[in-house]
Amino acid sequence: MVIKRYKVFYLAIFLMVAVFVGRLISVQLVHHNDYVRAANSVRVKQYELLAKRGEIYMKSGEDEVVPLVLNERTWTIFVDPSYVRSKEVVQEKLGKILDGQMIRSWDEVWSDMSNMYVEVAKGVDYKTVSAVKEANLQGVGHKETSKRVYPRGSMAAQVVGFVNAEGVGTGIEGAQSELLEGENGLLKTVTDVNSIPLSLGDDNVEIPAKDGESIVLTLDENVQRESEKVLRDIYNEFDVAHASVVIMNPNNGQIYSMATYPSFDPEKYYEVEDADLFRNYPADNPYEVASICKTFTYATAINEGAISPTDTYFNSGHTQVEDITIQNANGSMIAYGTIDFYTALNYSLNTGSVEVLRRIGGGSINEHARYTLYNYLTDNFSLGKETGSGLYEAPGVIISPDEDEGNAVRYSNMSFGQGMNLTMIQVLAAYSSVVNGGNYYKPTIIAGKMVDGNFVENEARGVDHQSVSPETSATMRDML
Repeated sequence: MVIKRYKVFYLAIFLMVAVFVGRLISVQLVHHNDYVRAANSVRVKQYELLAKRGEIYMKSGEDEVVPLVLNERTWTIFVDPSYVRSKEVVQEKLGKILDGQMIRSWDEVWSDMSNMYVEVAKGVDYKTVSAVKEANLQGVGHKETSKRVYPRGSMAAQVVGFVNAEGVGTGIEGAQSELLEGENGLLKTVTDVNSIPLSLGDDNVEIPAKDGESIVLTLDENVQRESEKVLRDIYNEFDVAHASVVIMNPNNGQIYSMATYPSFDPEKYYEVEDADLFRNYPADNPYEVASICKTFTYATAINEGAISPTDTYFNSGHTQVEDITIQNANGSMIAYGTIDFYTALNYSLNTGSVEVLRRIGGGSINEHARYTLYNYLTDNFSLGKETGSGLYEAPGVIISPDEDEGNAVRYSNMSFGQGMNLTMIQVLAAYSSVVNGGNYYKPTIIAGKMVDGNFVENEARGVDHQSVSPETSATMRDML
């Protein structure tokens, strides 16, 4: 009986050892990776390293740059409900510190106690985050963020624009967002029981954040300020929905001023109810430019050798194109009789522009006349297409002779700027090329970038193409 008892005892020990060995094999060999992953989920934390968004500057005179948009340090406060020891203590103390800055109710915070990250306040200042740190509440953390501040208030607001929480932007903030935003980094690190990163650990991974580039606009602070002041005066004097201004150097395409009034405060863009206030009209609002375009019709004809300024025609105050009668806008008896084209342009006569178009076609508004004007408008003067200024732009509309609407009546109206839609910067660049010697410069609003606190200017673009000959440009300068 004793021997049997020993056998049973030895068998029991053997079975226990077998169970332990089997369990060890399962833990260390079969399910080793699963347990490593489970351990790492507790002791290895992953943090996103936020890139700093690039700032925006403008010029002030030839050599100085001044800030338009800067970053200010702020913090986001978050709660880890799964790690909170006392909901009542956190709720009482943190609620008192945040005092109205909470973006969620406490019911929302505690709705899922397995949740490890719930943001309760955003954009808090240094004083607030210091109080949160001093309270040393288990399960409450903070991370550094930033917000945009505007040292020059609403200056160039539509040009600067904004980017909202969903990443949708306007102005430079939207158009150049990829350049400004940079790339976030990653920190994967072993932490202690209080989730504080440790410097040791084979599992540590650090990919530094790449900050966004800070850009310098071609806008000049002094020109911008004065033009905005004049713009407000004009808006208040006339009964208009909005008024815009652009000032550009015709010899390099740099935009010194761009503004629309009424405007808005970019620091409080979320309070704006009328979304049209965000629009940068000079770049994204094609409109019927009207008589300014007579310049392009005359330049086309002179460059093609179809007319000279001293050539004449009979101005009766109106002209017939197919079944449509076109009249001069400023009175049919103005400059009545035989006049030269110099006089017709001087008085901005619609009949003069239509006659110029006829001369391009050898006496009629035929296919040759329409295609010649169309090609000059779209190719030579780059109208009806985005300029590549660095802003959001709308292309506009110029009807091709290939379309049914591209008939003689349409092109007669186009000769004096009706029946097509263009943007202000398109017209400005084209007009500049007519008077500057025939050199077309693409408009630009980006002068360069800031590197280590120093302005590094972009390489000059140079002439994009020749719109008209230097001789035609000289003639047009004299006529205009």
